[in-house]
Amino acid sequence: MVVDPAFRVFVGNMVTGEITCDLPVASHSWGLRLNGAGDIDATVRAYAEELRNKDLRNFTAVKKQYLAVAYGDRILEAGPIWKRDYNASTGALKLGASGIWSLLDMVKVLNWAQINAGTAVTRSVLSLSGLSLGSIASELVRLCVAGNPFNPGLPIILPAATTAGTNERSYKGYELAFLGETLRKLTQVENGPDIRFQPRYNGADPTRIEWVMTHGTAASPLLYQGGDDWTWDGTVDESGVSDIGVKEDGTAMADRVWQPGAGSELEMKLATAQDLNLITTAGYPWTEADAASKDVENLTILQGHANAAMAAARRPIETWDVSVRANTNPLLGRYLPGDFAQFIVPTGNPMLEPGTRRVRLMAIDGDNSNTVNLTPAPMPAGV
Repeated sequence: MVVDPAFRVFVGNMVTGEITCDLPVASHSWGLRLNGAGDIDATVRAYAEELRNKDLRNFTAVKKQYLAVAYGDRILEAGPIWKRDYNASTGALKLGASGIWSLLDMVKVLNWAQINAGTAVTRSVLSLSGLSLGSIASELVRLCVAGNPFNPGLPIILPAATTAGTNERSYKGYELAFLGETLRKLTQVENGPDIRFQPRYNGADPTRIEWVMTHGTAASPLLYQGGDDWTWDGTVDESGVSDIGVKEDGTAMADRVWQPGAGSELEMKLATAQDLNLITTAGYPWTEADAASKDVENLTILQGHANAAMAAARRPIETWDVSVRANTNPLLGRYLPGDFAQFIVPTGNPMLEPGTRRVRLMAIDGDNSNTVNLTPAPMPAGV
């Protein structure tokens, strides 16, 4: 007899990672995101027998405690609780949390070594050079979390070593940039590396969890599974894949992209990129688009943004909506945002040609049922 993996919903201390309590829940939902935080929601039965004599108020304290959802031996998402809503008439406690990236969205990028030595915050500068973009990201986390003397730290496992490169970044104290957004911007430049904070049980002490930071490299900036593509065969009745919904959007199409940078009026930095293929070969009308990066001063970085924006604007965008079963191969928890998958499209879909399409998973969402919603990366229509 095959036993389906079970969902586990639990809470713990954000600073130490220690698991403090498993929660009896009436329902829960969760999401995973590439280069960002997924959301976790749970409705707890506050008067359940399992919680008798337990300090539910302290165990679910906002910001202090994390909420986590696991499926089998894999933690899907975990991060700080930000919202609580107790309904006295029903005895239901609703918890709202987000992945650890949401906490980094509230940490400043500052050179604490300079500040502690007496430099004014507005005059401090955090400079990193001679590194890969991924190593710049991991150094930012190290310096802005562990380097802050007031920050008690987080159970984040950083990459074991930094990697040399030709990149440099300089963050001025007066900008008061947030770490989470700064990391996100590193992923958005041309050939920018994916960044992931993957929760897992601590191997030496499974009563604690930790978040493992990984990032792409210059040679392979994308984070994805090491083996073959995941496969869902829509032509097989028992495959667990539903019909594939398709949306197409051409509102962001452009033949030239303008990328304004730092500065104003005559002093404004500006990059641009264009692609005339649809104009010269397919009879399309001309359109233009802006993709501002007003805080970018380096023209090379700004041009990288423009090139990436132009690549995305060449064709209309096609997005899919696919539902699969959690308890059919591949099992939930094995695939992650960023992984590549192949969907075998059956005949009968009026918007898609039958056959195999390779996609990249960008978001994975679900609840306490065995239905999992997959969101592949938007792709150029017709490719």
